[in-house]
Amino acid sequence: MYKLLDDKIVYLLDGLVKGEVCFKIKNGEANIYYTYVDDDLRGKGIAGELVKRAFDYFEKGGYKVKCSCSYAKNWGLNHGKL
Repeated sequence: MYKLLDDKIVYLLDGLVKGEVCFKIKNGEANIYYTYVDDDLRGKGIAGELVKRAFDYFEKGGYKVKCSCSYAKNWGLNHGKL
């Protein structure tokens, strides 16, 4: 299950955080600075889904997006979001 918290979106499995994308929003700009998925769940598309949900959230809020996280930056470039 994916859940939006104050400054991150998390992936929960059995009540435990198994993945997250963290961001800061300031002056109308959102910066994704960290993406993580537990080793045992990597390669299952969870990181991509977390970043996609973050970009969707920013788009709905009208935020300009930048990424200091290399994974999120590459995802955004590959999906036409940056």
